[in-house]
Amino acid sequence: MTLPSTTDHRLDTISTLLLSVAALATSWAGYQATIWSGEQTRHFAAANVARARASRAVITTGQLVSLDVGLFNYWLEEKAHRDAKLSGYIEKRFRPEFKVAFDAWNKGNPLESSESAPSPFSLREYHVGAADSAEHYDGLADSETALAGIANRAGDDYVLNAVILATVMFFASAAQNDIRPPLRWILVGFASMACLVGIARLFTLPRA
Repeated sequence: MTLPSTTDHRLDTISTLLLSVAALATSWAGYQATIWSGEQTRHFAAANVARARASRAVITTGQLVSLDVGLFNYWLEEKAHRDAKLSGYIEKRFRPEFKVAFDAWNKGNPLESSESAPSPFSLREYHVGAADSAEHYDGLADSETALAGIANRAGDDYVLNAVILATVMFFASAAQNDIRPPLRWILVGFASMACLVGIARLFTLPRA
């Protein structure tokens, strides 16, 4: 029985160590990739919810503006007909948000003065709260989409790292074959460099 030489023993030890380190690092990279994939899904889901809420808020805004315009036009008609009772009745049905702008517009005697604003809708006092909700949810959706993109890139980086570490295991495994020591040293060298790159990358990647 031929005993392994010192060189063979060293090569076997180094390659085994590289295999162990690469296997552990690959497991960690796979774990992180899975977590970041979950984060990406979660952020995309939150973005979709925010987009849906923003769309509902936009629809609500349009409906409220249409209501304000319709009632205001109706009020103008009754004013033109000098029906104070009906115009007063309509005025009491104005939404509170619109009433603020209407009162500011009406103070300038707009039906008589040519210098007044053409309508309450052109004043800064006219405000629809639902429009703020739409803007808020749009911003939230953009933010969640950006976070989903960050999670996606992090997951891809961990997958790439797993591929790099897989090359470590390939070269280290090949180095354990019964081949000439110079070639085994070359394979161990490739495995060592890939291992250093993979481990160094793990320390620079974000952790979930």
